[in-house]
Amino acid sequence: MFKQVLKGVLLLFFISSAMAAPKDAMQLRLQKIDSRIEVVAVKESPIDNFYEVQLSSGDLLYVNKQADYIFTGNLLEITNDGLVDLTEDSRSNIRTKIIQAVPVAEQVVFAAKGKTKAVVQIFTDSTCPYCSRLHEQVPELNKQGVEVRYLAFPRQGPQGKGFDDLVNIWCADDRQQAMTAAKAGKKLATKQCDNPIAEQYNLGRKLGVQGTPAIFLPDGRVIPGFVPAERLISELGL
Repeated sequence: MFKQVLKGVLLLFFISSAMAAPKDAMQLRLQKIDSRIEVVAVKESPIDNFYEVQLSSGDLLYVNKQADYIFTGNLLEITNDGLVDLTEDSRSNIRTKIIQAVPVAEQVVFAAKGKTKAVVQIFTDSTCPYCSRLHEQVPELNKQGVEVRYLAFPRQGPQGKGFDDLVNIWCADDRQQAMTAAKAGKKLATKQCDNPIAEQYNLGRKLGVQGTPAIFLPDGRVIPGFVPAERLISELGL
């Protein structure tokens, strides 16, 4: 009886070790390349003997289970309906989890009229002309049941007029009104408060944002640049 219990305990130990090992092994192996590399998650890939490895930088790698071969790039699956970009699917899932974790209170929200059918999150800069054009579409989006949540992305980084304007918006008594005024070219009252502008800028960079507007759809897809309300509604399947 004792031997059976001991055998069971050892089996559980080896199973637990095997489950924990991939991430630790990848971390140790990849840090030999660059000590700054941090492994966030490891999961089985569709390729035999290879893991999909997510780094803290947001990059995805494919590493064999012995951790001595690496390849990067997009993994495509050939199906009867054409090519499926499996890597982009993974990136979309990661983006969705990250951006949806941003507290609503730290965003500038333009709520849908009536029932909310979809939520889009947009990295914006009040000095960006295309952001102003997109903001003109917000009333129609709200009317069609789309809630718009803005995040800050000062294109010139954490300094300059764009950064200061976004601070003024986020610190305003009425953020929605301040956002609309700023995008109409009006001068805002100077405000200071504890704000998430720099943090959201860094988040945008981590998510691969290179310019504004950058529209994140609920499924993790990203639409860069201005699009009219009709196209955005169509992309949302509404």
